[in-house]
Amino acid sequence: MEHKRRILYLRATSMPGAGTRVLSHWLNWLDRNDHEVFVAAPKGGWLTEKMSGLKRKKNLNAEFYIPKAKDYPRFLVLVTRLCFFVLRNKIEIIHCNSDIAYFTACTVARITRRPVVTHLRFHYEESFYSWLFGSWRKPDLVILVSKSFRDEEVKKIHAVVPDTPVKVLHNCIDISEYPEPDAEQQWRSDYAFYPAAIAERKRQLQLYRLNQLLQQNDADLRLVAAGQAKDEKYWQLCNEEANKHPDNKVEFVGHLSDVAAMYRGAFVSLTLSEYETFGYSVLESMASGVPVVGYRIDAVEEVLGESVYLVDLDDTEALADPMIKLRQEQEQWKEYSRRIRQRAEEFFSPDYLCPKLLDMYTDVVLRRSKPADGNDQHQGRSK
Repeated sequence: MEHKRRILYLRATSMPGAGTRVLSHWLNWLDRNDHEVFVAAPKGGWLTEKMSGLKRKKNLNAEFYIPKAKDYPRFLVLVTRLCFFVLRNKIEIIHCNSDIAYFTACTVARITRRPVVTHLRFHYEESFYSWLFGSWRKPDLVILVSKSFRDEEVKKIHAVVPDTPVKVLHNCIDISEYPEPDAEQQWRSDYAFYPAAIAERKRQLQLYRLNQLLQQNDADLRLVAAGQAKDEKYWQLCNEEANKHPDNKVEFVGHLSDVAAMYRGAFVSLTLSEYETFGYSVLESMASGVPVVGYRIDAVEEVLGESVYLVDLDDTEALADPMIKLRQEQEQWKEYSRRIRQRAEEFFSPDYLCPKLLDMYTDVVLRRSKPADGNDQHQGRSK
C-alpha cells in the first residue's frame, strides 16, 4: 500500500506569483490522490481561494518574516503554533517555498526533529547562502527549478553545505486551465503578448525598436506588455521612449488578473529577459499553445525544448524575423503551437512531476534514518 506522506508547506505570500501557482498545482494533485494537505501561509488572498475546494486540507494562518531582536516574542508565538501544528498532525517533512519563511522553517524543524526541504527560484550570491544555510540552518534537500539553474548555483550551495543534495524539479502547470487555442483566430490576432515585471533585465525598452522593425515589414501587430513596475527608473525610461515615438503600438496594461485570457488571444508570446531560472511565462505560453518568440537563454531553451524561433540575446534586429515568418506561414504557426502545448502536457503536468517530488521526500526520509558515524547526520541536531 502506498505511503501517504505528510508534508507541511510554508509559503510567505498568498499572491499568485509563479511559486504560489506551482504550489497550488501540487496541493490539488495531492488532494486528488488522497493525500492530506498541510499549509502554513498568510490568511486570505489567491492561495486561500484556490485551496477552498480541497477535501483533505489543513491550513494554519501564518505571517512569515526574518525576525529581528524586537520581533522575538512574536516570533516565538509563531514557532510555538507551528510546532504544535507539526506534532498534532504528525508532519514528516517541512517544505519551505520561500527564503523569508526559511528561518522559521528551520527553527520548527530543529525543535520537532523534522527534516526541512527548501525550494529556490532565484539567483543568490554565495554570501547569501552562507547566511541562509549557516550554523543550524542546514537543509536536508535543496530543490532548484531547472537544470541550467542548478548548473549555476550548485557550486555556491555546496561551498556552504557540501553534503546536502541539490536536485532539480521543474515547475508544473495544469493545462486544463488553458483551453486549446482556436488556431485560425489566434494566427490572425493583432497582438504579441509579453507578460513580465517591468525591470531592466526584462528588456521592455526593446519593444519600441521591435515595433519599428515590424512596421517596416508591414507586420501590423500591437505589442502588449503586462506586468507591474518593479523598477521605477526603468519604467520612467519606458515612458520617455514612448514619448519619442508617439505612433508606436507598444501598450503597457499593468497587472492582469486573468493572464490566461490574454494568452488565448495572442498571435505569439515574447520572452526578452536577460536571464531566467525557469521562465514560467514561457510554460504558460506553451500550455496555451501560443508560439514563443524571443531571446535564446539556457532556461528558456530547457523549458521550450527547442530554439527554432529564438535569437541571440539583445539581437533586436533579428527578433522580428521569426514573427514575420510565423505571420506568413499559418501551417508553421499551427505545428509550433501543437508541439509546445503537447510538451507542456507531457513533461510539465502535475501528473508527471508530483510523483518525482514524492520520490524526493522518500529519499529525504531514508537519508535521515541512516545515522552517520553513529551521530545525528543533520548539522546542529544533537541527540
